[in-house]
Amino acid sequence: MIIKYSHTVGILGVLDKTMEASCVVRNELGIGKDERPLHIPEQVIYAMTGNRYDKIPYMPRPFPCGIWQVFMPQERKSKFLAPYYIPTNAKQYCDVWELDAEGGYKQVTFDKVLDHGYGLHFSESRTTLGCIKIHTKDDLVTLVGLIRATILQNQVVTIEVTE
Repeated sequence: MIIKYSHTVGILGVLDKTMEASCVVRNELGIGKDERPLHIPEQVIYAMTGNRYDKIPYMPRPFPCGIWQVFMPQERKSKFLAPYYIPTNAKQYCDVWELDAEGGYKQVTFDKVLDHGYGLHFSESRTTLGCIKIHTKDDLVTLVGLIRATILQNQVVTIEVTE
């Protein structure tokens, strides 16, 4: 099964269904309706490197374009990920940021970090840290059912993400 998502269109398609989705990322490039950046300079985000001891500051980026494998949905209780998080193997290199004396963002460095942990989920928040946000819980539950059924039949699920 192939899931398709376009950053530009904001529609996720799977089989004969379409769902509203978005990837509004809380970083220094995103501007809110009030013309202020979507990120809070003092709220540092650390890359998901797979090593819980890594504390590498970076600015999140949108879900990377490409074709990625989708894995079995996981139940979540967090208000930002509930009721399900759908993991993928998407990853991308992002710029590492230097922090100022107070621990907030100072400036971008020449270093890169391989960030992963990109997935699909519902959230009441307007922004994500790079994941694709499904706009309604009902659509998310439908998507979870389709993914589970496909994976339980030993078939691969992929997501194709385009600009």
